[in-house]
Amino acid sequence: MIDPATTPKLVLIVDDIEDNRVLLERALKVSGYRTVSVDSGQKALAFLSQDTPDIILLDWMMPGLSGIETLRTIRETHSTAHLPVIMCTAIGEDENIVEALNIGANDYVTKPISIPVLRARMAAHLTQKQTVNTLDNEKAETRRRLNEQTRRLFAQQAKG
Repeated sequence: MIDPATTPKLVLIVDDIEDNRVLLERALKVSGYRTVSVDSGQKALAFLSQDTPDIILLDWMMPGLSGIETLRTIRETHSTAHLPVIMCTAIGEDENIVEALNIGANDYVTKPISIPVLRARMAAHLTQKQTVNTLDNEKAETRRRLNEQTRRLFAQQAKG
């Protein structure tokens, strides 16, 4: 059985500039991540309709569907707790950062990207996501046990 805690995390890299994608792929693979990269928001959404990465690195300025529009669409079906999105963009104005965070970005890094900082931020968000998943699983197990105990009590009351 695959242990999700030790399975390399899948990173979806979304950037229209190939050099940016290649740089991020190389840097992350060295750190033990698996990567998939696409060059548009549309392709990112198509990927998400088939699979769910552990985290997304999303550029803002792309032709067609922008990163911020892509983020809005992602947040319609994926919560910030279950699918972290880090905006990785050259846009560094406060109002843009605030907008992205308000729409549902988990974090925001500006280009040129400091790879050590990006890795640290990714690790923090992935740890938080794992904690949420653990709590969700524990809650589901508690609910299952409570339902089973309730069923047994009703069965005993029906007999007695």
